[in-house]
Amino acid sequence: MKKNILTIVILAMCFVNIVLSAILIFVMIPTANKSIRLVNKVAQIIDLELESPETSMESIDVSDIETYIFEDKLTCRLANSGGKDYYAVIYLTLSLNKTHDDYSKLQPYISQYEGYIKEIVTDEFAKVTKDEVMIMKDKVRDQVLLRLHDLFQSDFILNISFGNIVTGTY
Repeated sequence: MKKNILTIVILAMCFVNIVLSAILIFVMIPTANKSIRLVNKVAQIIDLELESPETSMESIDVSDIETYIFEDKLTCRLANSGGKDYYAVIYLTLSLNKTHDDYSKLQPYISQYEGYIKEIVTDEFAKVTKDEVMIMKDKVRDQVLLRLHDLFQSDFILNISFGNIVTGTY
């Protein structure tokens, strides 16, 4: 008799366990699915912002990149820091995508627009201080590229490099 009662109690506990597990599954799965969808949407948004454009330098062969080197070094005034005036000496180089549709049409204008390009670079460097130059170098590069893309109404310019940046006081 003890074995039968014990078996019935165990069977009843297993049945209650199955019922509670089923209720738990039906209550938790819709909430988990909503959470998963939310996480996926956030991940997609982050991926869209962090992805580099299709014409990034990684996706282009080295043979398809032309470098345009500015002959003269560029001296840019930096933002005032500590009451002193500072400047930066920069050697500019543009990386151009030779396979871009606009390359053959716009490449000859690079030399004509050297003054505008230099002005864009000096404007962006004038926003940073001597202490921020090396830290903000990538941000300045991105801003210069955006402004160059606006100037030429094309993204055939892949990158701009500043070479060795040397800073000093007047």
